Amino acid sequence: MTRETTIARVLLVCVFAPGGGLFGKAVAEAAQARPWWPWLVAALVWLLVSGAIAGWISAAVSHHSAEHR
Repeated sequence: MTRETTIARVLLVCVFAPGGGLFGKAVAEAAQARPWWPWLVAALVWLLVSGAIAGWISAAVSHHSAEHR
């Protein structure tokens, strides 16, 4: 496995695992008839912000490795 693949996998987990947890919390709150929408908003914000950061990191790693070839 290349360095780029390893970094991509780590970034994928770092973005989607917490987002999935927040979404699961929203579902659990809805099942208990509590306000669920703040958790859903938090999940969406997390996915957007961390996805943008992960995309920036991925592009930087790709660019750096392309310079050294």
